[in-house]
Amino acid sequence: MMEPLGPFQDLWDAWIEVEHDLNQKPLSHFERATQIQFEELREHLTHGDRAAAARELIDVVSIALNHLRNLGFSPDEIAELAKSRARHRMQGQAKTILEKYQTNYGI
Repeated sequence: MMEPLGPFQDLWDAWIEVEHDLNQKPLSHFERATQIQFEELREHLTHGDRAAAARELIDVVSIALNHLRNLGFSPDEIAELAKSRARHRMQGQAKTILEKYQTNYGI
């Protein structure tokens, strides 16, 4: 049987031992942790280290999963949330989403 989070299940499982601690963290913890990963990502890209950059992005996924854990979601619920979000928000709307970011935020 496939794990609910597919290839990301191991990321979820790696943090089980500190689940209680994660559940006590405020939003600012996850926000800053993500900022740090993007700072490290930028450094790796500056040096042309694509593999290291990819690892930093996996760390961003791990932070997102841990924040979902912090919000009380299980792996099964996260899997369903991801599928639903893709179906109802992203599929067939990617161009509109990109245009929104360009128009509203200049990126």
